[in-house]
Amino acid sequence: MEQKKRVPLIGITADAGEINNRPSFFIYKAYTQAVEHAGGIPVVLTDTARIQGLVERIDGLVITGGGFDIPPAMYGEEPLMELTTIPERTAFESAVYMESLKRGIPVLGVCGGMQLINVIAGGSLYQDIKKQAPASRDHSKGDHRITLEPHTILYGILGKKAVTTNTSHHQAVKAPGKDIVVSAKADDGIIEAIEHRDFLHVLGVQWHPERMDEAMLRIYQWLVTKSSGRR
Repeated sequence: MEQKKRVPLIGITADAGEINNRPSFFIYKAYTQAVEHAGGIPVVLTDTARIQGLVERIDGLVITGGGFDIPPAMYGEEPLMELTTIPERTAFESAVYMESLKRGIPVLGVCGGMQLINVIAGGSLYQDIKKQAPASRDHSKGDHRITLEPHTILYGILGKKAVTTNTSHHQAVKAPGKDIVVSAKADDGIIEAIEHRDFLHVLGVQWHPERMDEAMLRIYQWLVTKSSGRR
């Protein structure tokens, strides 16, 4: 009898905050819908000390974005302004990401998730694009075009030199970390996508493909395909 192919479990990191004045975890449904649409089974990951036991059960990882900032101390800077940080969430996502690298688990970083991948690699961020790169466009809202670098994972997924993306961030990658490859930029020079030279299953995008069209959902299909057949 032919063995049925196992559907990969894709871990998705949850946001943290308060609901009705109580500490809570939550996630936007678009993430889980994108994973399901791509053929995976979404599993919401919440803060736990049992990182190894958690990661050994998943086949792929999505590090999500959210309304928070990565602490500047992680890239050797003092805050230039008032920032919204959630150190517990960042510590949890950092640990899950590092354990995933050890195990060869494919990773997609979305928005803040991409920024975290860069910082862990030793890179830095613009704490605020408007303040530190004032000539740039407003990246906190709207859509804009980005240019993809050829011979990159992202170019292979989307198959185009330029695409339009949504945008909702006030921070961005400033200096790429060690072995981080820039795979897309906006027309104002802001880095929009990164990959890892040593781990060919790691991709970070600054926009939210889960909130876009069928073509952009190929990014999640890439993740699910890479995560399939790992065990």
